Amino acid sequence: MLVLDALAARYGGTAYAVLQLTDAVARRDDVEAVVVVAQEESIIGRCIKASPRVEPLLLDAPLGRAELAWRVAWETACLPGLARRRGADMLVSFSGIVPRRPPCPVVCVLANPVPYADADRLGSRLRRAAIARTRRYAAASYVPSHGMQALVGDDPPTKVVPLGVDHDVFRPQAHPGDELLYVADFYAHKRHDVLLAAWERLPEPRPRLRLIGNPDVELATFAAVRRAAADDRILVEGKVSFAALLAAYGAARAVVVPSERESFSMPLAEAVSMGIPAVIRDDPVLRETAGPGGLVVPEGTPEAWAAALGRVLTDDGLHATLRGAGLLHGRRFSWDAIAAELLIDAHAAR
Repeated sequence: MLVLDALAARYGGTAYAVLQLTDAVARRDDVEAVVVVAQEESIIGRCIKASPRVEPLLLDAPLGRAELAWRVAWETACLPGLARRRGADMLVSFSGIVPRRPPCPVVCVLANPVPYADADRLGSRLRRAAIARTRRYAAASYVPSHGMQALVGDDPPTKVVPLGVDHDVFRPQAHPGDELLYVADFYAHKRHDVLLAAWERLPEPRPRLRLIGNPDVELATFAAVRRAAADDRILVEGKVSFAALLAAYGAARAVVVPSERESFSMPLAEAVSMGIPAVIRDDPVLRETAGPGGLVVPEGTPEAWAAALGRVLTDDGLHATLRGAGLLHGRRFSWDAIAAELLIDAHAAR
């Protein structure tokens, strides 16, 4: 029996990863049950479905600055007891912080680069110290990329375990679309502004540009992007249904990722797995996730981005090469492989 502590995963790729990994673990015959601890108002709380093997434990967390203190207090006072009562074989922490050691092995999943990228902030220093304390007694620590491993450090050792893709859902397109697509929550570091500036420098006729992501994470950034997207060919869609997301992938000729800070990039992995070429910032994590399915922009200027976008939009030979290479590369992303790795570590730690 596994307990997944996902209280820190409210939005974005980590929350989505929890949902996918829960399904993969629950499909295994050697898993009796999975208890998923999450915030009621998170993506997990809104989307997870109870089943004979999946038990959601959804908690009503306070908003704002009080949320972190509440979470740490609950994990300290209640999480070890939950693991003991349920006879957990493993506790998986998606923050990497377990304040009080539970009576079962722990795996830290470290997929948030913020404590390491914002190295000098007091909050980041405290989080790194708490993660380091948990890692010292954890059975294993997973990172989704070698770039994230370099940030986290390898003492104690970490395992590079890429996040997965549901290949039954994110299937190759029969024909490429004609739009540009960026799937990313509206944080400032995702650099929607770079993409908008590059799009304006493309020659006419410009393709439709579609921006999808959660606006609630930084409402000011979302508002700034909407103000800058003055052309009616730029669609700033915010949150959409899963069906609408798949339709957006299907309409895309290329996905674009100018983000300055990632530990992986699930939309990027999903896109290349569908055979959609990617235009990406010259960043180790993005290069690793996209593999040969990505066209790297070596400079950060809007002109350099526009030149790269223009190549993918007009060069059918390049597009076909990136498509084929991305399809092969995308086969490595597997939720079942991560579930198997967790069970291996659970058995080894007994």
